[in-house]
Amino acid sequence: MYDKIGKKLKRLAVVSFIVEAIGAAIMGIIMLCIGEWWGLLVMLGGPIVAWVSSWILYGFGELIDKICDIERNTRPEIKSNTQKKCDEKNIDRIEKLRKNDLITEEEYRKKYREIISK
Repeated sequence: MYDKIGKKLKRLAVVSFIVEAIGAAIMGIIMLCIGEWWGLLVMLGGPIVAWVSSWILYGFGELIDKICDIERNTRPEIKSNTQKKCDEKNIDRIEKLRKNDLITEEEYRKKYREIISK
């Protein structure tokens, strides 16, 4: 749920811009239809305001992504959940190979050390 939150925030910024821009255009058309002259201002200015306001949320998502990249690159000893799951699958795979006598104990240990040392 909270994995890759930066990417989710950036998507939310794009979706909120689209919804706000469409809403402003519709509201402007409705206002023009009932005779309000400043409906034109809402119809044209609303999407611009929505676009500029979405920058803050998108920028925050981008900031989170960049910080996660920096952490990942400067602290290689920390493995992501995805990498841990991949390691577990690889370990399970080589354990099955060893149990079925398809690889030797020495090969198993070598591959196990390779997985753990990544």
